[in-house]
Amino acid sequence: MQKDNITLKWNNYSYFPYEKVFAQREILSLLSPIVFSETYDGISIVGKFDKKLLNRLVYFKEYQFNGEAIPTLQSRLEDSCSINGKQRRQSTRYSVHGLHEYKGKFNPQVVRGILNSLGISEKASILDPFSGSGTTLIECAHIKMKAIGWDINPLAVYITNAKLKALSTPSIELKNIFAVLSERFKDNETRIKLPIPSDDKRAEYLWNWFDKQYISKIERLRLLALQYAKGYEEIFLALASDLLRDYSLQEPTDLRIRRRFSPYPNVSFWDAYQKKTIQFFDNLAAIQDLLGVVPHKNHAYLLDSRKPGKPSKSHMPKGGFHAAITSPPYATALPYIDTQRLSLVWLGLISPKEISELEATLTGSREFISEQKRLWNQALIDNADNLPKEIFNYCMTLHRNLSSKDGFRRQMVPSLLYRYFSDMKLVFENLLDAMLPSAPFALIIGHNKTILGNKEFDIDTPSLLRIIAEETGWKHKESILLQTYQRYGLHSANAVKAETLLIVEKP
Repeated sequence: MQKDNITLKWNNYSYFPYEKVFAQREILSLLSPIVFSETYDGISIVGKFDKKLLNRLVYFKEYQFNGEAIPTLQSRLEDSCSINGKQRRQSTRYSVHGLHEYKGKFNPQVVRGILNSLGISEKASILDPFSGSGTTLIECAHIKMKAIGWDINPLAVYITNAKLKALSTPSIELKNIFAVLSERFKDNETRIKLPIPSDDKRAEYLWNWFDKQYISKIERLRLLALQYAKGYEEIFLALASDLLRDYSLQEPTDLRIRRRFSPYPNVSFWDAYQKKTIQFFDNLAAIQDLLGVVPHKNHAYLLDSRKPGKPSKSHMPKGGFHAAITSPPYATALPYIDTQRLSLVWLGLISPKEISELEATLTGSREFISEQKRLWNQALIDNADNLPKEIFNYCMTLHRNLSSKDGFRRQMVPSLLYRYFSDMKLVFENLLDAMLPSAPFALIIGHNKTILGNKEFDIDTPSLLRIIAEETGWKHKESILLQTYQRYGLHSANAVKAETLLIVEKP
């Protein structure tokens, strides 16, 4: 049998060490070459190869086949991006990824890099139990792979499904709707009745956090989208929600709820919205020229992955999932709900009074409400959730190192960590029932640090979660340190720099 001699070419941008590791792993897993050797500008492989699998490679610009240089799908995806397709680093806002700068999202290349490294078939069904803004679901959609997401944050679910709907709608149709919205927005004669704060708790809350000149325009856009973009309003509203903090009285650069001290943008809200929307539709048109209109198969559900028992049939495929990929919240995570509260209320996803309660119920939350602090502190001391002794002992070590000089947030760290590990134990237990035998579960997990009693503690969260996974019935496959893994989006400067890819498998 005649063998293929293929040269895989690196991209021109700089690689992080983990990306070169993934590149080699996806070659070995997908292609199983007979000969594998590095060249000055790529990797040379010899064997018999399927061009469809060569096209799936994520970390290569092109492959040379019978003298012809053929760009990979990923190379074409990145080059299609009108925002940053040509740059020193990877493009991460191609396709619909740039709809919303959801904080803490991982870059899209990692998703398919993991799928390739694990040798997952395109016919597989994938789960992301902390789906966030839908990176996993979008990347699976690009290769027509079925994927379902679960998330407890209504805004995350809203954004994900808006992205998926955009992928499945011809860009020209959305551009035509936007033309109508633009005309109506600029037409002051168009009758729009804005809510009155004294009659509406939602409006009262928003009027307290926006200058009148901005909130009147923001509300006008919402009502016009509901009236003229029926069936597609979530796309237009999700785009607008990404700009809310920039035009609010809440400081946009602050993680917490604090009054604005930085100046407002020097462009109007409508001009900023128009620019963002046009860029988004340009990216959508480019991706649809490349892939066609992507069928709307994938979906995110408002679902808590900690809840015991099997989800309903609509939330999972028959039999179970072939693999799961996620990036769970960090222990003592960033305040997702506080940061996104204006969008949540503006979109009508929660009421103002539900903000604190929702924040405190998120996995990894660093908030306690009412009696939770006392109850979780006692749960830690009693090991009420029967966590493995290594986890319990570690949390107790932190507890014993507390001093009177530690502030109220540090005083809560041991109990918050205990709650986080208890929550993740429930996730591992619940997902075990949702997976097919031998299905891998890949988690990108951040390492944490804290200072208690004037002593610094490095919290090796990935190793501690591995212990919990094994205790709940999973088999550890491997752990890969991603020393320089890069987060993107709002507050990426606050992201933990060291992360680990933990891979476990259902027996």
